[in-house]
Amino acid sequence: MKMTVNEQIKVGNTCTARVYREMVRQRVMDTAAVSEICGGSRRARDVMYALTKRGLAIRVHRGLYAAVPVEYEGKYHEIDRYVIANRAGGTGALAYHSALEMYGVAQSHFNTVFYMRDRSLKGFEFQGTLYTFVTTEKLFGIVDVWRGGVKLPVTDRERTFLDCLRRMDYCGGPEEFLKSVQTFHMLDFNNLGDHLRKFDERSLYQKTGYILSLLKADFKPPEEFMDQLKRKVGRKTYYLMQRHVPGLGRFIGDWNLIVPKNIEELMRFV
Repeated sequence: MKMTVNEQIKVGNTCTARVYREMVRQRVMDTAAVSEICGGSRRARDVMYALTKRGLAIRVHRGLYAAVPVEYEGKYHEIDRYVIANRAGGTGALAYHSALEMYGVAQSHFNTVFYMRDRSLKGFEFQGTLYTFVTTEKLFGIVDVWRGGVKLPVTDRERTFLDCLRRMDYCGGPEEFLKSVQTFHMLDFNNLGDHLRKFDERSLYQKTGYILSLLKADFKPPEEFMDQLKRKVGRKTYYLMQRHVPGLGRFIGDWNLIVPKNIEELMRFV
């Protein structure tokens, strides 16, 4: 008598069983990994068709599948969005607001996951979450964070701090940024300085100096470090926000920066 997929998984060592067990362990797998287990793409397609038809796997995106636990067979099961982003993005790291979420400091929920990588990749939507892949030539400052038994690459706190300063629209704006990073409580200023040198952007030095001066009581940056930032202030004036609305800014002479007029008001609620 022919066994069902579930029975094969429980007692067998078939290709289907091996694929499913590995999918459960990794949460999300691509078809290349399935082909490696099955010894060919044709067999891999048959296996994924069988698992999907039985409700034990779900297609996330082109060439990407997620395991559905046996107890959820044929039912709705939400797949971990951070694992999806990592499996889809490959070499790179969770970044911006998604990194804040991974560190448990984000103050609001986003329906977008941001993943940084060195090559462009078109985003997609799955289970109500938009996956956005941000291309960068500078992949550094990445650490591993364990989530439910799966190791995921995430930008470190100092890189996350700087990335959000560079693209506040990817972290929810100044209020979300200030409330979130303040919860870090501490930063490694040697690491922060190394990252600033790798970026080598005068505007970023000025933005960093200004934000650290606002959150001085929280981060307690060394005076020597702040002096180094001040020496990087140039003649050009920059905007703290990428999308600045004319007439709604205030000039900060010490850092040659134009910031939102209401930023002091935002600070009251941080």
